[in-house]
Amino acid sequence: MSAASPLDRSCFSLVVPVFNEAENLEELRRRVIPLLGSIGFDATEVLLVSDGSRDESEAMIRRFCSEDPRFRGIFLTRNFGHQAAVTTGLAEVRGSVIAVIDGDLQDPPEVLASLLEALAAGADVAYGVRRNRTESVVLRLAYWLFYRLQARLSSIQIPLDAGDFCCMRRCVVDAIGRLPETRRFVRGLRAWVGYRQVGVEYDRAPRYAGTSKYGIRSLLRLAYDGLFSFSDIPVKILQFLGFAVSGLALLVGLGYFLAVLFFDSPPGFPTLIISIWFLGGVQLLFLGVIGEYLHRTYEQSMSRPSAVVRERVGSSGESPPG
Repeated sequence: MSAASPLDRSCFSLVVPVFNEAENLEELRRRVIPLLGSIGFDATEVLLVSDGSRDESEAMIRRFCSEDPRFRGIFLTRNFGHQAAVTTGLAEVRGSVIAVIDGDLQDPPEVLASLLEALAAGADVAYGVRRNRTESVVLRLAYWLFYRLQARLSSIQIPLDAGDFCCMRRCVVDAIGRLPETRRFVRGLRAWVGYRQVGVEYDRAPRYAGTSKYGIRSLLRLAYDGLFSFSDIPVKILQFLGFAVSGLALLVGLGYFLAVLFFDSPPGFPTLIISIWFLGGVQLLFLGVIGEYLHRTYEQSMSRPSAVVRERVGSSGESPPG
Protein backbone atom coordinates (compact mmCIF):
# COMPACT_ATOMS: atom_id res chain seq x y z
CA MET A 1 0.00 0.00 0.00
CA SER A 2 1.35 3.41 -0.93
CA ALA A 3 2.07 6.01 1.72
CA ALA A 4 -0.78 8.32 2.61
CA SER A 5 -0.70 11.80 1.14
CA PRO A 6 -0.62 14.77 3.54
CA LEU A 7 -4.00 16.00 4.67
CA ASP A 8 -5.23 18.84 2.47
CA ARG A 9 -6.30 21.55 4.94
CA SER A 10 -7.59 24.05 2.38
CA CYS A 11 -11.26 23.68 3.37
CA PHE A 12 -13.25 21.72 5.97
CA SER A 13 -16.95 21.06 5.30
CA LEU A 14 -19.46 19.81 7.85
CA VAL A 15 -22.72 18.30 6.55
CA VAL A 16 -25.62 18.33 9.01
CA PRO A 17 -28.94 16.72 7.97
CA VAL A 18 -31.77 18.43 9.83
CA PHE A 19 -35.39 17.37 10.29
CA ASN A 20 -37.37 19.34 12.87
CA GLU A 21 -34.35 20.03 15.10
CA ALA A 22 -35.11 23.62 16.13
CA GLU A 23 -34.54 22.75 19.79
CA ASN A 24 -30.99 21.57 19.06
CA LEU A 25 -29.66 23.91 16.38
CA GLU A 26 -28.58 26.78 18.63
CA GLU A 27 -26.60 24.41 20.85
CA LEU A 28 -25.16 22.72 17.77
CA ARG A 29 -23.90 26.08 16.49
CA ARG A 30 -22.49 27.01 19.91
CA ARG A 31 -20.43 23.80 20.03
CA VAL A 32 -19.38 23.74 16.37
CA ILE A 33 -18.01 27.31 16.14
CA PRO A 34 -15.05 26.73 18.53
CA LEU A 35 -14.20 23.55 16.61
CA LEU A 36 -14.06 25.44 13.30
CA GLY A 37 -11.48 27.82 14.74
CA SER A 38 -9.25 25.15 16.25
CA ILE A 39 -8.82 22.48 13.55
CA GLY A 40 -6.30 24.37 11.43
CA PHE A 41 -8.05 24.67 8.05
CA ASP A 42 -7.73 27.69 5.76
CA ALA A 43 -11.51 27.80 5.29
CA THR A 44 -14.47 26.11 6.92
CA GLU A 45 -18.16 25.73 6.16
CA VAL A 46 -21.20 24.19 7.83
CA LEU A 47 -23.90 22.97 5.45
CA LEU A 48 -27.28 22.50 7.15
CA VAL A 49 -29.63 20.41 4.99
CA SER A 50 -33.27 20.81 5.99
CA ASP A 51 -35.06 17.60 5.02
CA GLY A 52 -38.52 19.13 4.78
CA SER A 53 -38.52 20.51 8.34
CA ARG A 54 -41.88 21.82 9.52
CA ASP A 55 -40.78 23.56 12.73
CA GLU A 56 -38.59 26.66 13.10
CA SER A 57 -35.44 24.89 11.82
CA GLU A 58 -35.35 26.67 8.45
CA ALA A 59 -35.87 30.10 10.00
CA MET A 60 -32.97 29.40 12.36
CA ILE A 61 -30.78 28.23 9.47
CA ARG A 62 -31.52 31.50 7.62
CA ARG A 63 -30.48 33.45 10.70
CA PHE A 64 -27.27 31.45 11.13
CA CYS A 65 -26.36 32.09 7.49
CA SER A 66 -26.99 35.83 7.80
CA GLU A 67 -24.90 36.07 10.98
CA ASP A 68 -21.96 33.86 9.97
CA PRO A 69 -20.74 33.41 6.36
CA ARG A 70 -19.35 29.98 7.26
CA PHE A 71 -22.90 28.65 7.50
CA ARG A 72 -24.90 27.62 4.46
CA GLY A 73 -28.36 26.13 4.16
CA ILE A 74 -30.12 23.83 1.72
CA PHE A 75 -33.87 23.33 1.93
CA LEU A 76 -35.37 20.24 0.31
CA THR A 77 -38.89 20.37 -1.14
CA ARG A 78 -40.16 17.68 1.24
CA ASN A 79 -38.97 15.01 3.66
CA PHE A 80 -36.93 12.67 1.44
CA GLY A 81 -35.28 10.85 4.34
CA HIS A 82 -32.03 11.03 6.26
CA GLN A 83 -29.89 9.27 3.63
CA ALA A 84 -31.17 11.55 0.87
CA ALA A 85 -30.34 14.62 2.96
CA VAL A 86 -26.80 13.34 3.60
CA THR A 87 -26.39 12.55 -0.11
CA THR A 88 -27.51 16.06 -1.09
CA GLY A 89 -25.10 17.60 1.37
CA LEU A 90 -22.15 15.56 0.11
CA ALA A 91 -22.95 16.67 -3.44
CA GLU A 92 -22.98 20.36 -2.47
CA VAL A 93 -19.96 20.79 -0.20
CA ARG A 94 -16.68 22.37 -1.32
CA GLY A 95 -14.26 20.97 1.25
CA SER A 96 -11.06 19.01 0.85
CA VAL A 97 -12.17 17.20 4.01
CA ILE A 98 -15.86 16.50 4.62
CA ALA A 99 -17.55 15.44 7.84
CA VAL A 100 -21.10 14.22 8.45
CA ILE A 101 -22.90 14.62 11.77
CA ASP A 102 -26.56 14.49 12.80
CA GLY A 103 -28.28 17.57 14.17
CA ASP A 104 -29.51 15.98 17.42
CA LEU A 105 -26.07 16.17 19.15
CA GLN A 106 -26.02 12.47 20.01
CA ASP A 107 -22.76 12.36 18.08
CA PRO A 108 -20.71 15.01 19.94
CA PRO A 109 -19.13 17.61 17.62
CA GLU A 110 -16.01 17.55 19.81
CA VAL A 111 -15.25 14.00 18.56
CA LEU A 112 -14.64 15.45 15.08
CA ALA A 113 -11.19 16.54 16.30
CA SER A 114 -10.29 12.89 16.95
CA LEU A 115 -11.61 11.87 13.52
CA LEU A 116 -9.47 14.56 11.90
CA GLU A 117 -6.43 13.30 13.80
CA ALA A 118 -7.03 9.86 12.28
CA LEU A 119 -7.11 11.41 8.81
CA ALA A 120 -3.92 13.34 9.51
CA ALA A 121 -2.31 10.03 10.57
CA GLY A 122 -2.98 8.54 7.13
CA ALA A 123 -6.61 7.39 6.97
CA ASP A 124 -8.89 8.38 4.11
CA VAL A 125 -12.04 7.74 6.17
CA ALA A 126 -12.41 7.98 9.94
CA TYR A 127 -15.81 6.83 11.19
CA GLY A 128 -17.24 6.92 14.69
CA VAL A 129 -17.78 3.62 16.51
CA ARG A 130 -20.36 3.85 19.29
CA ARG A 131 -19.17 2.41 22.60
CA ASN A 132 -22.52 2.84 24.27
CA ARG A 133 -26.02 4.05 23.48
CA THR A 134 -28.58 5.98 25.50
CA GLU A 135 -31.80 4.99 23.70
CA SER A 136 -34.52 2.77 25.13
CA VAL A 137 -33.84 -0.94 25.67
CA VAL A 138 -36.02 -1.83 22.67
CA LEU A 139 -34.16 0.55 20.33
CA ARG A 140 -30.75 -0.52 21.66
CA LEU A 141 -31.64 -4.15 21.01
CA ALA A 142 -32.94 -3.29 17.54
CA TYR A 143 -29.76 -1.41 16.66
CA TRP A 144 -27.58 -4.23 18.04
CA LEU A 145 -29.43 -6.82 15.95
CA PHE A 146 -29.42 -4.60 12.86
CA TYR A 147 -25.67 -4.00 12.81
CA ARG A 148 -24.81 -7.65 13.41
CA LEU A 149 -27.32 -8.99 10.91
CA GLN A 150 -26.07 -6.49 8.36
CA ALA A 151 -22.44 -7.49 8.96
CA ARG A 152 -23.32 -11.18 8.68
CA LEU A 153 -25.31 -10.88 5.46
CA SER A 154 -23.47 -8.12 3.61
CA SER A 155 -21.15 -8.93 0.71
CA ILE A 156 -18.77 -6.20 1.94
CA GLN A 157 -17.34 -5.46 5.37
CA ILE A 158 -19.54 -2.79 6.94
CA PRO A 159 -18.22 -1.78 10.39
CA LEU A 160 -20.23 -2.74 13.47
CA ASP A 161 -21.89 0.03 15.51
CA ALA A 162 -20.86 2.73 13.04
CA GLY A 163 -23.36 5.13 11.51
CA ASP A 164 -22.94 8.05 9.14
CA PHE A 165 -20.86 10.09 11.63
CA CYS A 166 -17.46 10.36 9.96
CA CYS A 167 -14.75 12.46 8.32
CA MET A 168 -13.67 11.73 4.74
CA ARG A 169 -11.10 13.05 2.31
CA ARG A 170 -12.40 14.60 -0.88
CA CYS A 171 -11.31 11.61 -3.00
CA VAL A 172 -13.68 9.35 -1.02
CA VAL A 173 -16.64 11.73 -1.34
CA ASP A 174 -16.01 12.06 -5.07
CA ALA A 175 -15.91 8.26 -5.42
CA ILE A 176 -19.22 7.92 -3.57
CA GLY A 177 -20.74 10.68 -5.72
CA ARG A 178 -19.84 8.86 -8.93
CA LEU A 179 -21.80 5.76 -7.93
CA PRO A 180 -25.10 5.55 -9.84
CA GLU A 181 -27.46 4.48 -7.04
CA THR A 182 -30.48 6.70 -6.53
CA ARG A 183 -31.63 4.92 -3.35
CA ARG A 184 -28.57 5.34 -1.18
CA PHE A 185 -27.28 3.62 1.95
CA VAL A 186 -24.42 6.03 2.60
CA ARG A 187 -22.42 4.08 5.18
CA GLY A 188 -22.56 1.03 2.91
CA LEU A 189 -21.34 3.03 -0.09
CA ARG A 190 -18.63 4.51 2.09
CA ALA A 191 -17.41 1.01 2.92
CA TRP A 192 -17.82 -0.23 -0.67
CA VAL A 193 -15.51 2.37 -2.25
CA GLY A 194 -12.63 1.15 -0.09
CA TYR A 195 -9.63 3.39 0.71
CA ARG A 196 -7.95 3.41 4.12
CA GLN A 197 -10.71 3.38 6.74
CA VAL A 198 -10.32 3.44 10.53
CA GLY A 199 -12.82 3.46 13.39
CA VAL A 200 -12.64 5.87 16.32
CA GLU A 201 -14.56 4.86 19.45
CA TYR A 202 -16.65 7.41 21.31
CA ASP A 203 -19.49 7.57 23.82
CA ARG A 204 -22.80 8.45 22.23
CA ALA A 205 -24.70 11.12 24.14
CA PRO A 206 -28.45 11.40 24.72
CA ARG A 207 -30.37 13.86 22.56
CA TYR A 208 -29.77 17.41 23.70
CA ALA A 209 -33.49 18.21 23.38
CA GLY A 210 -36.62 16.99 21.67
CA THR A 211 -37.59 13.49 20.64
CA SER A 212 -36.01 11.17 18.12
CA LYS A 213 -37.34 11.29 14.56
CA TYR A 214 -35.79 7.89 13.85
CA GLY A 215 -37.98 5.09 15.16
CA ILE A 216 -38.41 1.40 14.51
CA ARG A 217 -40.08 2.01 11.13
CA SER A 218 -37.19 4.16 9.91
CA LEU A 219 -34.71 1.61 11.24
CA LEU A 220 -36.46 -1.17 9.33
CA ARG A 221 -36.39 0.92 6.14
CA LEU A 222 -32.67 1.51 6.64
CA ALA A 223 -32.11 -2.19 7.29
CA TYR A 224 -33.96 -3.04 4.08
CA ASP A 225 -31.76 -0.65 2.11
CA GLY A 226 -28.61 -2.09 3.63
CA LEU A 227 -29.68 -5.69 3.08
CA PHE A 228 -30.97 -5.43 -0.48
CA SER A 229 -28.23 -3.04 -1.66
CA PHE A 230 -25.23 -4.99 -0.41
CA SER A 231 -26.25 -8.63 -0.16
CA ASP A 232 -27.40 -11.48 -2.37
CA ILE A 233 -28.29 -13.55 0.70
CA PRO A 234 -32.09 -13.23 0.21
CA VAL A 235 -31.83 -14.82 -3.24
CA LYS A 236 -29.57 -17.56 -1.89
CA ILE A 237 -32.04 -18.24 0.91
CA LEU A 238 -34.80 -18.62 -1.67
CA GLN A 239 -32.68 -21.07 -3.62
CA PHE A 240 -32.00 -23.10 -0.49
CA LEU A 241 -35.65 -23.09 0.54
CA GLY A 242 -36.65 -24.08 -2.98
CA PHE A 243 -34.38 -27.12 -2.87
CA ALA A 244 -35.47 -27.93 0.70
CA VAL A 245 -39.19 -27.77 -0.11
CA SER A 246 -38.68 -29.82 -3.28
CA GLY A 247 -36.76 -32.43 -1.30
CA LEU A 248 -39.42 -32.50 1.39
CA ALA A 249 -42.15 -32.91 -1.21
CA LEU A 250 -40.20 -35.79 -2.77
CA LEU A 251 -39.85 -37.54 0.60
CA VAL A 252 -43.55 -37.06 1.41
CA GLY A 253 -44.48 -38.41 -2.01
CA LEU A 254 -42.21 -41.43 -1.49
CA GLY A 255 -43.74 -42.00 1.93
CA TYR A 256 -47.26 -42.02 0.52
CA PHE A 257 -46.21 -44.34 -2.28
CA LEU A 258 -44.81 -46.83 0.24
CA ALA A 259 -47.91 -46.46 2.43
CA VAL A 260 -50.20 -47.23 -0.51
CA LEU A 261 -47.98 -50.12 -1.58
CA PHE A 262 -47.64 -51.88 1.78
CA PHE A 263 -50.41 -50.49 4.01
CA ASP A 264 -53.87 -49.10 3.80
CA SER A 265 -53.90 -45.72 2.06
CA PRO A 266 -54.11 -42.98 4.74
CA PRO A 267 -56.69 -40.19 4.48
CA GLY A 268 -55.13 -37.51 2.27
CA PHE A 269 -57.37 -34.45 2.59
CA PRO A 270 -55.69 -32.79 5.65
CA THR A 271 -52.25 -33.44 4.21
CA LEU A 272 -53.33 -31.97 0.89
CA ILE A 273 -54.67 -28.79 2.50
CA ILE A 274 -51.53 -28.35 4.65
CA SER A 275 -49.33 -28.86 1.61
CA ILE A 276 -51.27 -26.28 -0.43
CA TRP A 277 -51.09 -23.68 2.32
CA PHE A 278 -47.41 -24.37 2.98
CA LEU A 279 -46.37 -24.20 -0.65
CA GLY A 280 -48.57 -21.14 -1.21
CA GLY A 281 -46.85 -19.33 1.66
CA VAL A 282 -43.40 -20.26 0.35
CA GLN A 283 -44.31 -19.00 -3.12
CA LEU A 284 -45.58 -15.69 -1.73
CA LEU A 285 -42.35 -15.31 0.24
CA PHE A 286 -40.31 -15.95 -2.88
CA LEU A 287 -42.36 -13.48 -4.90
CA GLY A 288 -42.02 -10.84 -2.19
CA VAL A 289 -38.22 -11.01 -2.15
CA ILE A 290 -37.98 -11.13 -5.94
CA GLY A 291 -40.45 -8.24 -6.12
CA GLU A 292 -38.26 -6.16 -3.81
CA TYR A 293 -35.30 -6.55 -6.15
CA LEU A 294 -37.48 -5.85 -9.20
CA HIS A 295 -38.90 -2.72 -7.58
CA ARG A 296 -35.42 -1.45 -6.81
CA THR A 297 -34.33 -2.14 -10.37
CA TYR A 298 -37.38 -0.26 -11.68
CA GLU A 299 -36.74 2.62 -9.29
CA GLN A 300 -33.12 2.82 -10.44
CA SER A 301 -34.16 2.76 -14.11
CA MET A 302 -36.20 5.94 -13.59
CA SER A 303 -33.01 7.77 -12.51
CA ARG A 304 -34.80 10.10 -10.14
CA PRO A 305 -32.50 12.20 -7.93
CA SER A 306 -32.23 11.32 -4.25
CA ALA A 307 -33.87 14.64 -3.36
CA VAL A 308 -35.03 17.93 -4.86
CA VAL A 309 -33.56 21.20 -3.58
CA ARG A 310 -36.06 24.02 -3.08
CA GLU A 311 -33.68 26.73 -1.95
CA ARG A 312 -30.07 27.48 -1.09
CA VAL A 313 -29.19 30.14 1.46
CA GLY A 314 -25.93 31.56 2.73
CA SER A 315 -22.59 32.19 1.07
CA SER A 316 -22.97 31.83 -2.72
CA GLY A 317 -26.48 30.54 -2.13
CA GLU A 318 -29.16 31.01 -4.74
CA SER A 319 -32.10 32.18 -2.69
CA PRO A 320 -35.02 32.91 -5.01
CA PRO A 321 -36.81 36.24 -4.68
CA GLY A 322 -39.80 36.40 -2.42
